[in-house]
Amino acid sequence: MPVSSDYLAYVLEQLAGLAGLSARRMFGGVGLYCEELFFGLIDNDTLYLRVNDDNRADYTARGMSQ
Repeated sequence: MPVSSDYLAYVLEQLAGLAGLSARRMFGGVGLYCEELFFGLIDNDTLYLRVNDDNRADYTARGMSQ
């Protein structure tokens, strides 16, 4: 599904403190990168963050769920 320009602008504004932040359109959504490292995806005006075993505890400690 498409990503609205307003939602994309909002997410990028919230992440503006990340050095090397970039957004690239891909597969109808938008990929989020920090210095070439893929860390998130926006699709259908929903933000998805890449989680793995190395950072899962950080997310759950902040009350995030799958």
